[in-house]
Amino acid sequence: MSDSANRSSETILALVREVEEEAAGGAEALFMAAMLAPTTLPYDFALSVEGAVHNPSLANPAAAFFAATVTMEPLVIRGLVDVDADSQIFQVRDDVRRTLLESLSDQDMLDWAGRAVYGLNLVLPDAEPEHWSTYEWLMPHVLACRELVANLGLNTAAANRVLHQTGFSLYHQQRYGEAAELLEAALAVDMALKGRQHPDICADLEGLGTVLWSGQEFERAEHAFAACLELQKTIFTEDNPMSAPILNSLAVVRQSMGRFDQAEADFRECLRVLTKAHGEGHPSIASCLSNFALLYEAMGKPEKALPLAERSLAINRAEYGDEHPEVAADLNTVALLNEGVGNHDEAERLFRESLAVRRKLFGPDHPETGQSLCNLALFLDTRNRDEEALAFYEEGVAVYEKALGPNHPLMESTLDKYILLLEKTGARPADDRLRRLTEARLRSIVGRAD
Repeated sequence: MSDSANRSSETILALVREVEEEAAGGAEALFMAAMLAPTTLPYDFALSVEGAVHNPSLANPAAAFFAATVTMEPLVIRGLVDVDADSQIFQVRDDVRRTLLESLSDQDMLDWAGRAVYGLNLVLPDAEPEHWSTYEWLMPHVLACRELVANLGLNTAAANRVLHQTGFSLYHQQRYGEAAELLEAALAVDMALKGRQHPDICADLEGLGTVLWSGQEFERAEHAFAACLELQKTIFTEDNPMSAPILNSLAVVRQSMGRFDQAEADFRECLRVLTKAHGEGHPSIASCLSNFALLYEAMGKPEKALPLAERSLAINRAEYGDEHPEVAADLNTVALLNEGVGNHDEAERLFRESLAVRRKLFGPDHPETGQSLCNLALFLDTRNRDEEALAFYEEGVAVYEKALGPNHPLMESTLDKYILLLEKTGARPADDRLRRLTEARLRSIVGRAD
């Protein structure tokens, strides 16, 4: 049909009935797509109709493309959809979408919504960072899924996965507020499906708490972790080691809120549970010990923190050897605490060892390497070894800029320390790039002051 701008609803529905008789799969794809957002969908979505093979494109892309083309053709020739065959995408025309939605009963609406979200679930990959472009493209449909859940009570396993996986995909992009909204919606679906006392609800609460914590929504994160812990006590055995990561997370969140006494009690309970379950030297204990040590450092008690950090380092060395990311992190923590208690020679040795391990593990341009460079620079700065400190700061700033970009919070704090050292020594930045970065940072500081 060459001109479809002024078609009546009756004309459109008559064309749809023709498709139903000629190619039922095409009609199903049309109704399913109409339930989602008014934007493009992949051909694969059209192959998720009832009775189709699950993800056929994974088995034979050429056959899948042919099947999708056959499915689309009756819709295209009647002007019901627009397609881009090269990109293998299609979109329902606006007048068709409007007509179809107006023609559905409430029950039909719910049925087609369920099938549409099922199809969307099939074309969404797992929430790995490398799949972000697909999630970004299909985000309008995910948000449409959320509306269908809210407006129609569409509580299905497919809806749960769509919301859950997209939430974590946003989390990987550091879009924590949007991620939390979708994870809360996924949690509500899971509760509707499984009830409140189910192990999967514990996992949902833990994931939500982690995202809220990353977004510095500490009160909400505490609530999620506390609810998870309470549920674990109800459905798991007493002193179940599965509660240890939640206790650890709860302690870290409460430390961030300045509630040190509660954080200390949580860390102690975490250690008790893990020690009872695994003994003294299990690697799961090391993480709790390291975080507990950082709590005591924040409380101004480095003498209590140091033995805990050293114990964590010993456990991880025994488990992983000398060249492992956990060992490098522990070396850095133990170095900081030795500096805090005045063991400067030992602190320097450990800072340098941490840097050497991270350089070997991650290479010269990784943020972890940048952190070790900047920590060593800061230590040397406090020891008035200005020339060495400047060299390590400059290398660390270059790493952070390359890995994180000029506007990252770590970049800002590092530049602030570097600028203070430049002012103290009267030195100039080593190259034009560093000079531009420091000048931009100074302008930012002055601008905020004004």
